[in-house]
Amino acid sequence: MTVGTSWNILRPETVESLFYLWRLTGNKTYQEWGWNIFQAFEKNSRIESGYVGLKDVNTGVKDNKMQSFFLAETLKYLYLLFSPPTIIPLDEWVFNTEAHPLRIINRNDANLAALEGQHKPVIKIRSRKTGRLGGN
Repeated sequence: MTVGTSWNILRPETVESLFYLWRLTGNKTYQEWGWNIFQAFEKNSRIESGYVGLKDVNTGVKDNKMQSFFLAETLKYLYLLFSPPTIIPLDEWVFNTEAHPLRIINRNDANLAALEGQHKPVIKIRSRKTGRLGGN
């Protein structure tokens, strides 16, 4: 990418950033910006069968495909931007690079689950010295 790029393939990074900024600050400006982005998608990228990117945002010329990350990431972050913070709270969950939420499990949670006989996954934590093969 370069400054002045005029195409838009509906990537998630801006909406993802707005989601985190809103969750961390509570500033509704980030939701307003997200709503503006969604409305722009509806106005400029919506077609009968889904959404498409734009070859040039200045002319409105559309491309002919909807990228998988639009549904998997961009719309997910837009949904979360307007959801209450109790939906996937950030002190309990982390998102990987593909926007999949992963529960945060610390050592104490894993050990407690094992002691209580719960069916939560028990994660064996190795020290850095141990390495991948369990040896030195």
